Amino acid sequence: MSEIELTQQSPLHFVGIRRKVHTSELATFFGEVLPKVMSWVYQNGISPTSAPMAVWCEMDMESGVADTHAGCFVEGAVEGEGEISPGVTSGGDVLKLVHRGGYDSMGRSWMRVFEHAKELGRQPGEGWEIYVDDPTTVDADALRTEIYLPVT
Repeated sequence: MSEIELTQQSPLHFVGIRRKVHTSELATFFGEVLPKVMSWVYQNGISPTSAPMAVWCEMDMESGVADTHAGCFVEGAVEGEGEISPGVTSGGDVLKLVHRGGYDSMGRSWMRVFEHAKELGRQPGEGWEIYVDDPTTVDADALRTEIYLPVT
């Protein structure tokens, strides 16, 4: 099991598509929007600085609806177009965990990170994930996803 580390992070610019999606529909959401965003990025001569990622703006645990912004990190601020919009993560102290395994078990990894923040007496911010491995070419049990949770 991976260790959770407290690290410093500069604010990161990203571009993506933001929607409120039920957690049962996240795979469909990512399958639709990530190719659109990556295509738009390349068509506009923008170089991504990360693998595909998602920022978790809000999560309603009762309804299971996530407000998520999925896309990729980019070098600096960019203008969006249509449903593609820019954003920036918060900087400062960040808890980082590398989740290993399928996306269906990521909730447990996120809970570990949130519990660690609570143990440290820190308040969590809007977290994000970077999908290091491509699930179409890597077995689910070998997938790596970097989880980041800003804390104050």
